[in-house]
Amino acid sequence: MKDESEFVGLFREHYTAVRRFIERRVSDSEAAADLTMDCFEIAWRKHVPSEPFGLPWLYRTARNLIANEYRRRDREEALWTHIEHHVRTLAAGSDSEMTRRLVEAVRALPDHEREILWLTYWEDLSAAEVAVVMGISPGSVWTRLNRVRTRLRPALQDARTPWEEVPGDRR
Repeated sequence: MKDESEFVGLFREHYTAVRRFIERRVSDSEAAADLTMDCFEIAWRKHVPSEPFGLPWLYRTARNLIANEYRRRDREEALWTHIEHHVRTLAAGSDSEMTRRLVEAVRALPDHEREILWLTYWEDLSAAEVAVVMGISPGSVWTRLNRVRTRLRPALQDARTPWEEVPGDRR
């Protein structure tokens, strides 16, 4: 059995240093907080009392997590570039300024809100299905989807289709 007090001591002693190490390399403070906790979760799982480790081991683990985060961001960037290209292709011949504003507005959304848009409108999933994918309740999906629509509304104000006609009931 693992000695929790030893791990708690490791956590208390090095949490701030690991968090700062990660924050200097990841520009998103929420991601830095998540990566810091991931680092300590890995430390807990790999901790063997007979083989103690300290800050250098935690930094190495943090570096690996940061590298994974950069790879994830690169994949996400490639995905959104593809989506933008697809949106522009679909909108060819329509209002290119509105398309540009819409793409910029979608890019400015937090990841979880873009994911809800993607799953709802590109993958054509219901709120219940999106809830399963994202691990949240269907009510939360609707709340977030309505929030996203409100944020995107200014980018669509010049659209020829009234907002109310945009399909939205995906139960």
